[in-house]
Amino acid sequence: MLAVLLVVSWGVAGLLWKREHDRASAQERIALAHGLALHAAELRDADPSTARDLDLAAVRIHPDEQTRAALIDAMVGMRGKELTLDSSVEVVLSGDGRIALAGGDEVSVWDLTTWLDPEIVNKSDRVAVLKDRREGLSTMALSGDGRTALTGGDVGDTIVWDLTHPAKPIRAAALAGGKNAKDDASVLAVALSRDGRTAVIADLGGDLTVWSLTDRSRPVRLSVTRAYPSSVVSDLRLSADGGIAVISYRDGAVTVWDLSDPSRPVKSADLALPGEHATATTTAMSADGRVILVGNAYRTGVDNAYWAEQAEVWKLDDKSRPVRTAAFDVPLADIYGMALTPDGKTALLAGASESAILWDLSDPSRPARLAALKGYAREINSVAVGGDGGVALVAGDGGVFLWDLRGLAEVVADPERAACGVNPGTEISKADWARYTGGADWSDYKGEHFLDDALAVCFIR
Repeated sequence: MLAVLLVVSWGVAGLLWKREHDRASAQERIALAHGLALHAAELRDADPSTARDLDLAAVRIHPDEQTRAALIDAMVGMRGKELTLDSSVEVVLSGDGRIALAGGDEVSVWDLTTWLDPEIVNKSDRVAVLKDRREGLSTMALSGDGRTALTGGDVGDTIVWDLTHPAKPIRAAALAGGKNAKDDASVLAVALSRDGRTAVIADLGGDLTVWSLTDRSRPVRLSVTRAYPSSVVSDLRLSADGGIAVISYRDGAVTVWDLSDPSRPVKSADLALPGEHATATTTAMSADGRVILVGNAYRTGVDNAYWAEQAEVWKLDDKSRPVRTAAFDVPLADIYGMALTPDGKTALLAGASESAILWDLSDPSRPARLAALKGYAREINSVAVGGDGGVALVAGDGGVFLWDLRGLAEVVADPERAACGVNPGTEISKADWARYTGGADWSDYKGEHFLDDALAVCFIR
């Protein structure tokens, strides 16, 4: 009987020891994986390839939300390209992602065709400059096909450009400012329908002006509406068909306008922003006008001492009854730029940070972070995404960067498989392993494919 009790007690002790050993081993793996991800984050700008390899090793050792997100960011980060170091206030992109406008007082025209072809080594420089001979240009718009552009600013008039041949832009016409005092005629925001035939302009004087550009050289003013007498416009968005406009104001208001009859614009709704002291910063809209994204700064904390940033998703199935479907916190000090793909399923947000963040809005009630476009040297002023979400541009004081996001869905769905599919022979040297793991015994992680002086990352055990 005593022997039986001893055997049982030894068995129980053995099970307890194994359980504790497994728990300690699991904790060790988690700590090692997270440590590798931290080292990778530090290396992402200076040595992106090593950063990706360390992030991949972290996922192989312990795949969790933190390590997967880090690997996704590393892989997406390697797809960024420096378009120009010239400072840019704003950037816009054609629907097919081929033509881009970027700049401030001087607007550059870029043909991105060569930039998106990995087989082409010598990338083309900007193909033209929209020379207006006037200072103060601060806002621009581009039609879906990239053939029509608008530029406006302090000068009052808005210039219509024919970009049928991007390298040879033609100044087609000038759209006169609103009907209020000349000093208030500065253009604050412009928008174009996808076909480039409808232009909407918001100026400092409080006017919302709608133009027909069916003949670009002979524009016809369809209406002038006193839209915002007590505030100043911060952003203007237009649906693809030109039938819906969304305007945000510096006092925090956001309004929806029905332009189905462009000769008689009608304000159809106001978006009620939640939270005390809420202020809309920027907006974006899907092509059909049914999804609206609003950047919202609001007071929080004790005595409302701090500002927080969040983005709100609104559905506009009924123009007169917008419905807020979700709100999510954004890890940015401020939101300066916001863009939506035409289908409203992918959003790009940026601001006072070196990163722009991609969000999945395919389920409008449950926004999900996709990836961060990191490595940008300074704060970002403006962002743009191509029609299918395959191209993104970010612009600011540090210049303009282009991101090739084609294949992003596969990377997000399974970053480990995507990384190993591109380079299954990825290795970490024994010296680097010791450096970044603090001397962890790598024999515990070697898989069936291993070398004496390197660790095959895709086969880590």
